[in-house]
Amino acid sequence: FLRYIYIAMVAPCPTSMMVRTKKTKAMGVPTIDLSMERSKLSELVVKACEEYGFFKVVNHSVQKEVIARLEEEGKEFFSKTSSEKRQAGPANPFGYGCRNIGPNGDMGHLEYLLLHTNPLSISERSKTIANDPTKFRYSLINCTTLLLFQFLSSLNNFNT
Repeated sequence: FLRYIYIAMVAPCPTSMMVRTKKTKAMGVPTIDLSMERSKLSELVVKACEEYGFFKVVNHSVQKEVIARLEEEGKEFFSKTSSEKRQAGPANPFGYGCRNIGPNGDMGHLEYLLLHTNPLSISERSKTIANDPTKFRYSLINCTTLLLFQFLSSLNNFNT
């Protein structure tokens, strides 16, 4: 049921003066817990894909160091100037983008970098995203490979 796997890096726009409210906190991303029973896990994945198109995975076995390296790459990218970040866009659908959020576009701004996990796509995109494309490519491919393996293993290893 998963045709495409994407990685999204998201950060509030630095120019945003958004004040966090209960309403903005309630607009959460679906969370998939890989430690849950297989039938429930499958049901939640399908629901998240149908309703949101994406989800966050928790309780996986990807080492914290691997995730930390990828997070560091994200921080490095989002700390660049606007003109540098725009070189990795526009998000059509992959690449860098910055959008107003909220029902009327009035709840702040959000920056994002949407990437396909295909190694060829990552290799090409990393040239416009990172100061060190090889390091970025390695961090992203390493993290996504481990996470995808764990995710698929979780779906297959539990008894229904």
